[in-house]
Amino acid sequence: MKINSKKKRRIALRIVLAVVLTVLTLAALIANRFIPQSVADYYSAKIFPYLSVPAQTFNMLFHFSLTENIIVCFVPLIIVGLIFWLVILIKKFLSHGALLYLYKSYRNIMVLALVAAIIFQAMHGINYRRTDVVDSIELTDEELTYEDYCEALRWAYIGMIEARKQLGEDYNGVAHMQESFESSALYACSLIDAFGEEYGVPVSENYVRAKPVSMSHYWSYTYIVGAYDPFLSEANINTDHMGVEEFPITLCHELCHAKGYASETDCNTLSTLACCNSTRADFRYAGFYEVFWNLYAVTTVIADATGEVVPQYALASDMEPVYRDMRASSLYWKQIDKEVDSIKESLGIDITETSDKVNDSFLKSNGESGVDSYHVPDSVYVRFYKTYVGSSEDA
Repeated sequence: MKINSKKKRRIALRIVLAVVLTVLTLAALIANRFIPQSVADYYSAKIFPYLSVPAQTFNMLFHFSLTENIIVCFVPLIIVGLIFWLVILIKKFLSHGALLYLYKSYRNIMVLALVAAIIFQAMHGINYRRTDVVDSIELTDEELTYEDYCEALRWAYIGMIEARKQLGEDYNGVAHMQESFESSALYACSLIDAFGEEYGVPVSENYVRAKPVSMSHYWSYTYIVGAYDPFLSEANINTDHMGVEEFPITLCHELCHAKGYASETDCNTLSTLACCNSTRADFRYAGFYEVFWNLYAVTTVIADATGEVVPQYALASDMEPVYRDMRASSLYWKQIDKEVDSIKESLGIDITETSDKVNDSFLKSNGESGVDSYHVPDSVYVRFYKTYVGSSEDA
């Protein structure tokens, strides 16, 4: 009777432990949604920079991507481990110990998941709740007019063209980065810090070494050009096609994640405006390129709706070098599309579409609007121009 009682007690305790671990893990995964903005702001500005130092300092010891190497090494190990686990499970079924084995396996997985969830929240999740970059910059809230859009568009056009003229070209007339990846990554880190200090954006001033990914060509199948690993606090960059019109923003974007901003909108806003303020022509070109095409599209829509005349910057002869850069980028992604289509025909898997769905689900699980959160509202650039650029020009 005592033996049965002890056995029932052990079973009850195991069930309770499994339930508790499950509940704690689920709670940890959604905990950031319930954190007040003021708490997130304090955490991101005062705690996160110190908490991320150990991982970032360790990362500085390596020029290569730790994240990439861990994935390459551990995926085969996980597959082998799963096979061994299944073999042992079959043996346990034959010896009547399968339930206990399944329980221990589930318990161990839940413990690992709980630890992973806590690390994720500490290194990234909580930062989703902090004050938006736009609110930190304190842009004007005046009602915007079509003329405001045209002025900001002209500012972006002139900035883009002037920066493009200062860039070197290859034999195809396509512009390239002015310096090496390592030099550009170091510069991007200081650029984000400088922009944050000038405009009151509380980014972490820790040095973060961005890492090139050696298997970038295959990574391009996902259409992802950069990724932040919150577990290692590592910014990973796709270097297969370093198009100068986009690469600096990608570099700055991932560093913004490592410096305490989780929102994709915030990171794109911060990286684009920082690039526009850069002293390097290649970074300025990328920043103004992003602003120009964003504003050109919306200005055209407004003009069509109101009967206004759209400034014909896109037809100017000065745009030809820009179009050469755009054609080079388009050719690269067309080749990637061909390879993705070939894989789809062979294996029935659309890597790009699958990656997009996974990323969309991940962002929505953290309170974002999915992949749409990468878009920066055009009014942000116009308001930045009116607040900090147009006023100084008038003076």
